[in-house]
Amino acid sequence: MSEKNHYDIAIVGGGPGGYVAALRAAQLGSSVALVEEREVGGTCLNRGCIPSKALLYTAHALETCEAASRFGVMVSDYSLDIKRARQHVTRSVKQLVSGVESLLEKARIDVLSGHGRFLTDHEIAVTLPDGESVIEADHIILATGSVPVTEIVEGHDGLNVWTSDQALFLPKVPESMIVIGSGATGMEMSQAYLHFGTKVTVMELFDRPLPREDHDASEVVLRTFQRRGGRFEVNAMVQRIEDTGEGNKRVVFQRGGEESHLEAEVVLMAIGRRANLKNLGAEEIGLRIERQGICVQAGVSTPASDPTRPPEAMCPGTQLETSIPHIYAIGDCIRGIGLAHLAMHEATAAIETIHGMYSHVNYNAVPTSMYTHPEVASVGLLEYRAKELGIEVQVGRFPFAANGRAVCTGKREGFAKLLGCPETGRLLGATVCGTYTTELMPELTLAIQKGLKVDDIIEVIHAHPTLSEALHEAALAVQGRPLHIPS
Repeated sequence: MSEKNHYDIAIVGGGPGGYVAALRAAQLGSSVALVEEREVGGTCLNRGCIPSKALLYTAHALETCEAASRFGVMVSDYSLDIKRARQHVTRSVKQLVSGVESLLEKARIDVLSGHGRFLTDHEIAVTLPDGESVIEADHIILATGSVPVTEIVEGHDGLNVWTSDQALFLPKVPESMIVIGSGATGMEMSQAYLHFGTKVTVMELFDRPLPREDHDASEVVLRTFQRRGGRFEVNAMVQRIEDTGEGNKRVVFQRGGEESHLEAEVVLMAIGRRANLKNLGAEEIGLRIERQGICVQAGVSTPASDPTRPPEAMCPGTQLETSIPHIYAIGDCIRGIGLAHLAMHEATAAIETIHGMYSHVNYNAVPTSMYTHPEVASVGLLEYRAKELGIEVQVGRFPFAANGRAVCTGKREGFAKLLGCPETGRLLGATVCGTYTTELMPELTLAIQKGLKVDDIIEVIHAHPTLSEALHEAALAVQGRPLHIPS
């Protein structure tokens, strides 16, 4: 065992949360060690956000060729070149990972490539290719991320049973595929492979796709998926995955107490993710861990309890402290939900708190984005959650079918929906569903972060013709006075 090296801050996990924490700490003058078992960039850059968007853009390119004749452009011959599609995904990942590596090097951050585990609450042993090194730190940040959930289904480890890790790099275009789970990953991959020519069936335990999102948005995504030829099985509780003996897979499921099955060439497991705490030694040093992950002071692994709370009431960054005060946890390891942008923001808050600065995370203003067809994005309160919580809201909705930019591009599916508070006029939540509508979220997120009112959005001049005009119209609709649809 080598001599110990001491650092001001040690970070375990080099994903979006971990590397942003390292860079911010270096900016503030701390000596930093970053421990990463695989590649810097973590799941997001290497096996998640980035490769999935690269793959989806290939699917969008195919769709554009298919629809070109509607716009007077005749494309007589096009097809998927699977080798070039893989290269596009790999090239996108490599470029961004190289960029992060360069930033870490220039910031003089020590990157240790190995598995980290606690020896004491100030010491981490790092398993390296040539042995083991021990580092000591005044403060430690855990950013170990999450891993796909698969083991709850018997047969999950069989041949031709994929997780998103395999599906993203296009090992092949199967004739048929069963996707178990219809969250963001399940629906994104389902729609991509549907465009590639695969016959896709999605199986969902609940009664709709994207079960955590706005119900109206779920309906639009489902309708588009089925119109494309996809099959959707609701209320399906998967029991096991079997081999058919003829090279295919059989998925056995229950619905209404009756057992049934479906067959396909490939099964994609997209049930969800859970906190990655394997061999971390967290419990041995007394860190409090619950089912969802590492516990932190503000209990941020659960949704914000009061969506109507004004932003000035937010807690400081100590909300990310674990049960051991000098150890912080950020990102997926405290909740298992893959939101890279939230992990990055938590990273900054934790580091700034360690340096004596006031910093906080507003969990009522965390945007979500799903790159389905059409896209779905939301921030703040959702309409169905308002009903569950007994919160009275005024709802304004505007369809993209009445938006000039959407009509010109032929992308008329979806809507913008805003939720206002009848008493204060504050914007409490927003959902947008449509092509490239994830790009509309900054305005809405800023409004909720700053406690702005629906009137504030109405007063902003939105350029014409843009998709953002739908936000202006939805805000007017909250007050019952939209201009471009009947009030």
